Amino acid sequence: VMAMTLVCRPQDLLRAHVANVKRASVGDGAEAVLAHENASQVELQMARGDRLVPTYMSFYVRAENDTALRRQVNHVESLLLQNGLQTVGRESEFLACDAWLRNLPMNYDPALDRSHRRSRLMFGTHLTSLLPVYGRSRGTGHPGQLFWNRGGEPLSFDPLHKDDRKKNGHMLIVGPTGAGKSATLVYLIMQALAVWRPRVYLIEAGNSFGLMCDYLRSHALSVHSVAMQPNADVSLPPFAGALSLLETDPTLAAVDLEAVDAATPDDDDPADDLEEGRDLLGEMEIAARIMITGGDAREDARMSRADRLVIRRAILEAAGQVRATGRDQVLTEDVATALRRAGQDESLDPRRRERAVDMGDALLLFCSGVAGHFFNREGNRWPDVDVTHLDMGILQREGYEDQLTVAYIALMNHINSVVEARQHDARPTLVITDEGHIITTNPLLAPYVIKITKMWRKFGAWYWIATQNLDDFPDASRRMLSMLEWWLCLVMPKDEVEQIARFRQLTDEQRQMLLSARKESGKYTEGVVLTDSLAALFRNVPPALALALAQTEKDEKAARAQIMRCEHCSEVEAAMHIAAGIERRRAGD
Repeated sequence: VMAMTLVCRPQDLLRAHVANVKRASVGDGAEAVLAHENASQVELQMARGDRLVPTYMSFYVRAENDTALRRQVNHVESLLLQNGLQTVGRESEFLACDAWLRNLPMNYDPALDRSHRRSRLMFGTHLTSLLPVYGRSRGTGHPGQLFWNRGGEPLSFDPLHKDDRKKNGHMLIVGPTGAGKSATLVYLIMQALAVWRPRVYLIEAGNSFGLMCDYLRSHALSVHSVAMQPNADVSLPPFAGALSLLETDPTLAAVDLEAVDAATPDDDDPADDLEEGRDLLGEMEIAARIMITGGDAREDARMSRADRLVIRRAILEAAGQVRATGRDQVLTEDVATALRRAGQDESLDPRRRERAVDMGDALLLFCSGVAGHFFNREGNRWPDVDVTHLDMGILQREGYEDQLTVAYIALMNHINSVVEARQHDARPTLVITDEGHIITTNPLLAPYVIKITKMWRKFGAWYWIATQNLDDFPDASRRMLSMLEWWLCLVMPKDEVEQIARFRQLTDEQRQMLLSARKESGKYTEGVVLTDSLAALFRNVPPALALALAQTEKDEKAARAQIMRCEHCSEVEAAMHIAAGIERRRAGD
């Protein structure tokens, strides 16, 4: 039990007390100098409006026996010290029994403290921080993302603002079905575009944001939309940038087993990764491993260090062959051919030659059919636009998991090339992945995301990922998720809070805050924002337009189509009609 007793005293008397301390602090002694400085600082703080309050604070601890009690006392003292509070030692407290009685609630008598002198002067701002109650946070005050608290006050924060982030602007948005994740994400994107005008890359499965992109296009933003369909002219060769490897390693001789080990450190500190350079060859190796194993964890477990060395050398050899023929992009079939050629290398033992042929044959599966259409043709540079929208299309279906992962890797490679080339531009870049529980669940993808995004802070690019739940994320995703400083959690059920605890350490207070979030259908959804410096409950009431643009249910599409037929208007205009209706209902008309 924490007991805090506050005594209200006139501030003029306390100012006089501080002035007396200041006048008495004369001389050259260290104690006198320090007391004079402290008194001066207290006077300045009081002049700014902060009040001094005599305070007596105590903690009551109970246990079953003396040993347990001593352990509990030590634990409490340790927690207090960690938070800058020094307790009175047991051997220094001569009135322990009296203090035990006097500090019980409603037992304190200020008159007795004139002789006991146990209370301490504390600033009101410090006291409010110590009070064991939740306040209604107002956020950081930077209006990049605007929500509300339960008192109806604006609550704002901004992952893109340099003062709001300690490490990065990467963010996870998690909300179960019905929590309003799509509407929230549309709202976040529209606010970011309004405040920062970033370049946006929106990767999703299901075309949930196609209508929003049409709206943005109608308001003078350039939009490039791509759907991964067999009849679409889309090519994402995962090894297209391999020629750049030859600029740093023209002899093709710098790859050895030690380099392979160094490229996959075992430490779990993502902060270290943020300071390292990009490992392009390691990223391409991951893409090749996914293509060879089909994303099967058992197949990947069979892959030895020697196999990985063969893959790396094959990528470099393919780059050398392509450069010799005058082409400018390495295709999947070039790497497959290099692997099969390694199967004829007499310097390798028979088992490794056989393994190289097997890996080359597996890679050939991505050289024909739908996979060949997407990954074995030379790609064209996409236009430089405000918003690039990629719908995974056919690749989100069951049986295409490996191709979905490879497409994601190739797209991230393309995005990285753009943000690196534009790093001196004032505009930031947002790379947003929706349906992360579908797209990013391959265990090999998490280390790839870490590798490719660890330099994005220096390029002004931020990785946002949204998902319905964390159940499908493998434990291998721990480092990727811990890299994300910002967590936006919408209406969390208890089991989902436990899933969050798999990847992020939560205090008891944060758990309770997550569980206290609620929603009222058609009115608002609550959530919690968690960062290294902010933990706040917010209430999200998206603008009517954001709600209308995020409507993807069948009945909502039918209502839009009905308006289009009746009003002879476009789908965006129909959505604006729906938004106007929502506004009227909110106004009570």
